[in-house]
Amino acid sequence: MSEQKTQSYVNEAEERAAIMKRIEASNAAQERYAKKQYKMSLISAGANVIVLCLAVFLIFTMLPKINATFENLNAVMENVETITEELSTVDIEGMVGNIDDLVVGSSDSLNQAMKKINAIDIEKLNNAIGNLNDAVEPLAKFANMFK
Repeated sequence: MSEQKTQSYVNEAEERAAIMKRIEASNAAQERYAKKQYKMSLISAGANVIVLCLAVFLIFTMLPKINATFENLNAVMENVETITEELSTVDIEGMVGNIDDLVVGSSDSLNQAMKKINAIDIEKLNNAIGNLNDAVEPLAKFANMFK
């Protein structure tokens, strides 16, 4: 029986040793996982700091431009309001009537001019130009002698 007890103690000791090895292996795996988790936390914190710095930089550089854009937008809106008010007071019917009168007057003037152009006697005009040429030609020859 003593041998059995000794054997039992030996088996128990081997089991405990095996359990201890498994616990040590588990602890080593947990330690590696904790180190990886720590590194990822550092990377995440660094990325958050970089994003924060970038956001602050963009806010300070873009804020004046955004303000200027809003000021320009306000000025444009004021101009649009002014133009809208001016357009609401314009007499469009009167303007269309004036344009219509202008077109009718231009048409009448154009018709009168066409009648005068048609009334010109081209043959008499050609004869007058020929006579003028005949009268000026001797004077031109005379003036060329002094050159």
